[in-house]
Amino acid sequence: MDSNLLKIFVEVANEKSISKAANNLGFAQSNVTSRIKQLESSIDNILFHRVPSGVILTKEGEKLYSYALDIVKR
Repeated sequence: MDSNLLKIFVEVANEKSISKAANNLGFAQSNVTSRIKQLESSIDNILFHRVPSGVILTKEGEKLYSYALDIVKR
């Protein structure tokens, strides 16, 4: 699993917003969206529910989040 994808995933989860995460990371929003979709495809699970205020983690996303934090902090 690509640690760069996990870094983006963690940033989106922390911000609860793809656009805020994109801004923080210096990426275009479309780039972050495509990276999240790439990660979701690679693990065959949806990681975020899209809501009017942004995004929230799914159950699968919550499981991956703690794992991803360990990887990103290294």
